[in-house]
Amino acid sequence: MNKFFKKYIGVIIAWVVVAIAAIFMMPNSFNLVASHGQTSLPKSAQSQVANTLKNNWGPKLSHTRQVLVVFSNGKAKLNDIQRNQINTTLTTLENKKDQFDIKNIVKPSVDSAAAVSQPSNAQSTAAAPSSSQSSAASSGSDAMLNNDPSVSAELNSKDGTTMIAQLNVGKRDLTVRQMDTKLKAAVRTASVKTYITSPDSLINDTQHATEAGLGKTEIIAIVIILLVLILLFRSLLIPLVSLISTGIAYIISLAIVLNLVSRYHFPFSNFTQISMLILLLGLGTDFSILLINEFKKQLRAGKDQLEATLAARRNAGKTILISSLTLIVLFSLLGFANYSLYESLVGVAIGILVLLLVLMSFTPFFLFFMGETIFWPSSNLEAHNYSRSWGFLSTKSAAHPLIALIIALIVATPFVFLNQKHLNHNDAAEITLKYPSKKGYQIVNQHYANGMNAPVSIYIKSDHSLRDQTDLQQIETITRPLRDQKGIHSVNSATEPHGQPLKQLYVNQQLNTLTGDNDAVSSGMSDTSKKLKSTSIQTDGLDSVTGDAQSITSMVSTIQNEFNNSGVFATPAQMVDELQQKLRSEHRRRLTSMQRTVVTEALSRALNDQQQQTQMNSALSGIGLKTDSINSSTNSFKSELQNVQNQVRGYASTLDNLNNSLTNSNNFLKALAKSSVGNTIYIPDNVINADYFKTLIGEYLSTNEKTTRLDVVLNATPGSKKSIELVQDLENQVNYDLRGTQLKGATVAVGGYNSMVVDNQQAARTSFKRVAILLSIAAALILMIVAGSILQPVYLVGSLGITYLMSLGFTKWFSAQFLGQKWLTANMPFLTFMMLLAFGVDYSIYLLMKYKQTDGKGKSAERMINASILIGTVVIFAIVVISVIFASLMSSGVLTLIQVAIAVIFGLIIFGIVVPSIMPGLMRLTYEGFNFKQLRFRHRRTDSKSEK
Repeated sequence: MNKFFKKYIGVIIAWVVVAIAAIFMMPNSFNLVASHGQTSLPKSAQSQVANTLKNNWGPKLSHTRQVLVVFSNGKAKLNDIQRNQINTTLTTLENKKDQFDIKNIVKPSVDSAAAVSQPSNAQSTAAAPSSSQSSAASSGSDAMLNNDPSVSAELNSKDGTTMIAQLNVGKRDLTVRQMDTKLKAAVRTASVKTYITSPDSLINDTQHATEAGLGKTEIIAIVIILLVLILLFRSLLIPLVSLISTGIAYIISLAIVLNLVSRYHFPFSNFTQISMLILLLGLGTDFSILLINEFKKQLRAGKDQLEATLAARRNAGKTILISSLTLIVLFSLLGFANYSLYESLVGVAIGILVLLLVLMSFTPFFLFFMGETIFWPSSNLEAHNYSRSWGFLSTKSAAHPLIALIIALIVATPFVFLNQKHLNHNDAAEITLKYPSKKGYQIVNQHYANGMNAPVSIYIKSDHSLRDQTDLQQIETITRPLRDQKGIHSVNSATEPHGQPLKQLYVNQQLNTLTGDNDAVSSGMSDTSKKLKSTSIQTDGLDSVTGDAQSITSMVSTIQNEFNNSGVFATPAQMVDELQQKLRSEHRRRLTSMQRTVVTEALSRALNDQQQQTQMNSALSGIGLKTDSINSSTNSFKSELQNVQNQVRGYASTLDNLNNSLTNSNNFLKALAKSSVGNTIYIPDNVINADYFKTLIGEYLSTNEKTTRLDVVLNATPGSKKSIELVQDLENQVNYDLRGTQLKGATVAVGGYNSMVVDNQQAARTSFKRVAILLSIAAALILMIVAGSILQPVYLVGSLGITYLMSLGFTKWFSAQFLGQKWLTANMPFLTFMMLLAFGVDYSIYLLMKYKQTDGKGKSAERMINASILIGTVVIFAIVVISVIFASLMSSGVLTLIQVAIAVIFGLIIFGIVVPSIMPGLMRLTYEGFNFKQLRFRHRRTDSKSEK
């Protein structure tokens, strides 16, 4: 006895020291979940190819997280003051981009009118179709210059109560939690509620909720296990021994796993730790019950403490060893899952191994050391040795095997058919509204398209620049059918930067503008032609001028003649001499000297008057000449005007011909605009190379312009069945649209949260099938070795499979009725499968080992009845304890854990009923034979006489 004590006291002290050291050496599990807990996918997966293209995009997008900042005013509309405050907040945030590692920001429009009329007019404005239309090009350019790509009216809710901003935030040494905390403080705005939400934020909060739930589960489970074990064993010490040994095993194994994760990138997820806790608590309690029951049995047989301890360790220890090794093998096989989440439960195998080592040394020591005192205050060693319920069910099953099977099938069928293939992959469903990311997500869902929280990004990578007419036209050809597809709310691309067509890029819009101008020109030409045809140049005034000029000429001639007739053209001296001669000849007289002087002087004065008359005569002659010239010019001008009139009237005919040609051309252009050609885009080179156009489409072209992106907002909740179906069609549709174009060889990849969900779903589905088949076969083979039989393990594994399907169906119904969740979460089936497999195989081993220990001379059905009676109590106790442990998961608030808890509790109860209800009957039917005519059992003897 002293030798046993000395041997084990050192082991106990060693385990305690190791446990204490493990606590101090244990890395932070939450940080490891954040850094190593993300589900990894093959590089060939669509979401990973898209992620590679994203990370090579350029500074605005590479290695960033997509984040939404939500500004909500509840049910009331945002007023202008609040809008301006929000704009001020975002402007301040934009000015501090480097501080928060923000690579790009798209703000909502502050204009209240823009919030109502989505999209804004600026979004449907583009440059003019050609350089020939200079005025149109100018107006188009102005419109595009005013179309700021960093502002979008789509980010205003239609009801005016909410505004959101889109951020691309870098990953500069910041965890998601740190990023959310800093941004939350930076965007806080008076009089409105602000939230930060993103797929990464939701995943992070789910991990945080799981971590918080783990802490609650630990406390609640420990308290409830203590209470349940006290009630079951009526002892205060047994629960303490069980929990201490299990706790030490959990601490040490967790430290080992976390250090492996930290140092060697061992598979890890946010479900690793919770799975280890639940399984180790459950198995530790089960194994303790086995050991303590066997110890009680040996004490009841009259053995002392040492003998009872050794016998309990030998008898129960064999069952515990086989069960532990079986589970270690099953969980180790998850390393072949080829899916990181499933591989992360390999750590449970380490936990079970440590539990086995601790339990087989720690618990026997206390059994030996305390003896019967361990059952204090109870002293009844006869309690809880036989199971009346399992005895009743197994007896009825053996007596009426067909009825038992029919009843089991009838009960199972509705639950199995309640099951469905689709699962909910939306991380937002995992957590409650107490998390800000979930609240922000819900607000966006209520006021915007359902897919606004997680847009789908389609990347197209070419080997040449995509900023040219041909490629942009092809991008628009892809964008248009996507935009019109059912289930898609909007598509943003290089040709539709704000989710609406840039109308002036379309040929029909350009032709409509051109034909409209041509119609105006044609109308003007028609009016001009009519005026030209009615043109008449009046010459009556010229005729009057000619008559007046002729009259003037005649009058001047008359005046001149009269003047000439009355004029004197001799000098005064000549006149005096002529007068002197006339006096001599007629009167024989002469003028005296005095008379001659007087007459000469008088004639000189008269001569001055004559000179003036001569000048007048000359002037009159000039007037006459000029009047004749006017008359001649007027007649010539009149003739020229008549020629001009005839020419102008001839121009009208020419103009009519031109107008007819213009009208015919315009009618052709109008028909062309209505044809399929009009529904294409044309962008002139001067527009393509313009800075404003580069800025406009720059959000959707990579830095080297060889990769373009289409952002698709779905009318479906992220992770839902509808969104998954839509995303699965996107890649095929884009590749189909690129056939026969110069982009036919381009790399096409669909990225974003929904794409990752699709890839995870495909990987998980394939991996789950492989794992389920592999583990089921492995479990069946191990059970065959344990039982020395083929059919018994097949029956048990088959029963476990039916139980699993029933659990899924029941949980789906329960979730829809009481939790408001229509679907099961994505990881729930796998976790439920592993939990039910672990405990189901564990209990099956208990039953088979007890079956082998019964009298070998009895009938197989009778032996199974006896085994059921003997092991039923242990299994029922274990199911009660495990159910209590899983019930504690409901306090976590994480939907996956809640659904797993419901499914496992239901499954264990069903398994605890099904096994005794069908196993004896099946063994009667197959091992002993059945006379269907007499409907009675016939024992098949193996001796030679009976065979004869």
